[in-house]
Amino acid sequence: MTLLEELSSHRDIVIQCHDVPDADAIASAFALGRYMESRGAGPRLVYSGKARVSKPNLTLMLNLLRIPLEYAAYVPRCDLLVTVDCQYGAGNVRRFEADHVAVFDHHRPEIPDGPSVVIRQSLGSCSTLIWSLIRDEGFDFAAAPGVYNALYYGLFTDTSNFAELRHPLDRDLAEFMPADWSLIKRLKNSTLSKDELDVVAGTLSSSRLIGGIGLLRAAPCDPNILGFSSDIAQQVEQFDSCVVYCDYLGGLKLSVRSSVREIMANELAAFLTRDVGSGGGNIEKAGGYISLECVGNAAPGVSPDDFLRSRVEEYQNCFDLVYCGAGDVDFSTFDRYRKLRIPLGFARTTDMFREGSQICVRTLEGDIDTVSSADTYLMIGISGEAYPIKRDRFESSYEVLDGPYLAETEYMPVASDRINGERKNLRQYARTCAPKSDSFIRARELTRATKVFSDWDRDRYFYGAAGDYMAASEGNPDDIYIINRDIFSRTYSRADS
Repeated sequence: MTLLEELSSHRDIVIQCHDVPDADAIASAFALGRYMESRGAGPRLVYSGKARVSKPNLTLMLNLLRIPLEYAAYVPRCDLLVTVDCQYGAGNVRRFEADHVAVFDHHRPEIPDGPSVVIRQSLGSCSTLIWSLIRDEGFDFAAAPGVYNALYYGLFTDTSNFAELRHPLDRDLAEFMPADWSLIKRLKNSTLSKDELDVVAGTLSSSRLIGGIGLLRAAPCDPNILGFSSDIAQQVEQFDSCVVYCDYLGGLKLSVRSSVREIMANELAAFLTRDVGSGGGNIEKAGGYISLECVGNAAPGVSPDDFLRSRVEEYQNCFDLVYCGAGDVDFSTFDRYRKLRIPLGFARTTDMFREGSQICVRTLEGDIDTVSSADTYLMIGISGEAYPIKRDRFESSYEVLDGPYLAETEYMPVASDRINGERKNLRQYARTCAPKSDSFIRARELTRATKVFSDWDRDRYFYGAAGDYMAASEGNPDDIYIINRDIFSRTYSRADS
């Protein structure tokens, strides 16, 4: 019996959002409630706190989707209490008594782990978590389009209009089925009040320029307003990138934008939140969260504002740039390594899509764009990482083994046709291969963060931190890439010169 099946078997179930819930919490409660109803349960959906839901987009969401969410100052002891988008006992949710408690959330863990505690900090929304769980249980979204529209909008709002999609599952939810865009547009265009307009105006007047990065502080506001402010700020000529932030749920919420290829917004967000929170998104738009508690532990006595400013200053001079074909790296001086004969996966792009199709490969590291051709294969690494490889290089470096590729990874890459949206899971097409015994690379451990613009994509870079490796295939110095330190130690061994 799965966790959701077990939870649905309880009697007297209450699903609780955090106090003054946002769209993500409301959508998560609604979807989980409808799943439990499909299992024969009758859960009650509640929230509490000092104020009731009043934002126009949320009241419209409740009415249009007929979500039975109640305000409750008090809830009698129940058999099962399930908190969504929050954690039982945390400061942003009123504590109600229950015989059993379950937790579904995507924020930093604040409570001990347990069999009924599911926290996925890497996800951009709790809607993504609930969607993936009830999808795996076979929930019929086609018969309940309101549930999908609610989850879509929950993700939409919690990721600043999809600008901060962190995990491939976030992107999978956004593309799972057509959303009712007329509904989403009504909700989207009902988010800004006069007070929030004043917040935007105040934000834009607070800017400071640090190197080429604009740093702006906003009054506490909804993440959507933060994203709206950063979209406007990024249009300032002097800003190569901008970071807009505000106080939010015991920390700082960040909205990041970039307009130059040397700064990917998602990478900048990850750098600013490293070890003190989380960040992600895409190359132009991203976001993140910095925990005040983590800042206090990492830099005692330093204010969160000063900590963020120092991170922005540190970012300006912490990395090197390497451009494929520039000839400024002498790989002949790098150490020589042999690829270990560890089974890997590969798939021919023309087995999945017709020749010439523009395809996007979705991986844990992000999306990769390429074109389907007889000369282009896709490699699948030991951790589920995927990357294109030319056929001639594949045939010279790898030996095809018998049988399909069966390795288990956190997320198996998915490829999609950018024109018609057709999606293919690489597992269905992947076969097994192993490096040939005479397959060598030249590599060197990085002592500084480095951004490598490869021959595959001149507009996006591979980012390597100190301790990772910069490498190129032996005899082909233009084939430059970054290898994560953990993956490198498991897949390469030093070779005799």
